Amino acid sequence: MSPSGNRLGLLGNLENRRVLEYVRVAERLGRRPACFAWKDWLRDPRPLPVERLRIESPGEDAEVAALLIQAGGGPSGVELEHGEIAFLAEYHRGFCWALERLGQPSQNAAAEIATMFDKWECHQRFVAAGLPRPASRLATREMLSGRSGRLFLKPLHGSSASGVCALRWQGDRRQLIAPIQLAGGKLYNSLKVRTYEQDEHIDLILDRLIPQGMIAEEWIPKLSLRGGATDLRVLVVGGEARHRVVRQSNSPMTNLHLGNRRGCEEELAEWLGPALRLAERAAACFPRCLYAGVDILLDLKGRPLVGEINAFGDLLPNLRHRGECPYEAILLREVA
Repeated sequence: MSPSGNRLGLLGNLENRRVLEYVRVAERLGRRPACFAWKDWLRDPRPLPVERLRIESPGEDAEVAALLIQAGGGPSGVELEHGEIAFLAEYHRGFCWALERLGQPSQNAAAEIATMFDKWECHQRFVAAGLPRPASRLATREMLSGRSGRLFLKPLHGSSASGVCALRWQGDRRQLIAPIQLAGGKLYNSLKVRTYEQDEHIDLILDRLIPQGMIAEEWIPKLSLRGGATDLRVLVVGGEARHRVVRQSNSPMTNLHLGNRRGCEEELAEWLGPALRLAERAAACFPRCLYAGVDILLDLKGRPLVGEINAFGDLLPNLRHRGECPYEAILLREVA
């Protein structure tokens, strides 16, 4: 037993809904995790007195973001406005530095979390494992100068569709679709997916994001059902595809927090099996992770491709599988 008597610990932003819900479920199962705040640990990084740690997202906290940006070589005391997209590379370097310092047994190994937050490293790992993926490469402005094209551009180290752009162009006409709002020369995350067609707006967005590092991914037309373009978020726990959400949208981005719809799983019956098996294969590329959220794309014929993998992809409210919510499935699988 650890010095404090705690077998299970949690490092996160303690007022965040992820932490509050996980602790509530753990306590209902008779476990009381010792909770540690990211902002405290970043000021005094040290081994935590627990046998096994759950590393939660450091996101949605301005103070934690400032500390990570500073740790990653950025300026001290950064005060980002709510939703502002900036210092992505510095934030990621600081996060990787923190993960490297943790170095203790975790539900998801710190080194694996760091890789999951690098879309290019993930792409190469999936390709090496022979998994179907949209063709991808590191983004440059030069690759956007051809006569025509269509690409997804994704920040290398972003999450939750932050900074993701769907760009298409034909001759002198360009269109960029993204959950981004422009205000005062700055970029902000938006819950509304916006369409930009003026060159000055498109160039501002690309000039800010590409130097921070982006991956250029083939724009795969998605399977279209009654509710719109369709893909899947699958939670893999202990190697098994468990909870899943059908996501549907009339825009290129299907993330549910952008106001998109949960679709009907029955409509995907003929394609579901291969999609779930592919999600399990993607999660198996990260063998030191107890769980992962895997985004599975479905092309126009319903063939599955790996979209992304998410270290913190288990926030799936009001979803049960075999009578368990996602956090119950994770906690019970860990005990087993």
